[in-house]
Amino acid sequence: MNTITICVGTSCHLRGSHHAINRLSELIKEHGLENKVELKASFCMDRCAEGTIAAEVDGRPIYDLTEDTVDEVFKREILDRES
Repeated sequence: MNTITICVGTSCHLRGSHHAINRLSELIKEHGLENKVELKASFCMDRCAEGTIAAEVDGRPIYDLTEDTVDEVFKREILDRES
């Protein structure tokens, strides 16, 4: 099982983490991955200065998650690794 963790601390919230969580949830359902991908929220992940939404997939930091890159990150980090 893959685990996606998204920061919901103040800085990331202002950058759109709520949108990212909602979109990731939709993508997980669209691709029928509810039993393969767990989506979790975390309070501050201490990456506020990076300018993106702090996120991890299976403990690996993701450095390019924004409201605009959610689909791309999901494809790269989940779908491409499933095949």
